[in-house]
Amino acid sequence: MTEPTAFPWEPDPEFRSANRAEHAILGGYELVAFDLPSTLPGVPHIIGWELFTGPDLRELVDKGDAPTFEAAKAAAEAAYLARAARRAP
Repeated sequence: MTEPTAFPWEPDPEFRSANRAEHAILGGYELVAFDLPSTLPGVPHIIGWELFTGPDLRELVDKGDAPTFEAAKAAAEAAYLARAARRAP
């Protein structure tokens, strides 16, 4: 699998109520980064990322939290690259 020079991030329409959400689809994976608003007073918003695969890109294979939206995107990219490296011959 060839490493991308730039990940094709675009707005993710599935996160309508998010402060911000983007996804990138490549190599049989969907990378997702999101910033979800707080639902309760005094509770911070949630920033995180997820990595999906499978025939319909619905199989969650990795996820995590991040301090910033850009860090969430970087973590998703790193998870994708780590999986790609394991699959490489």
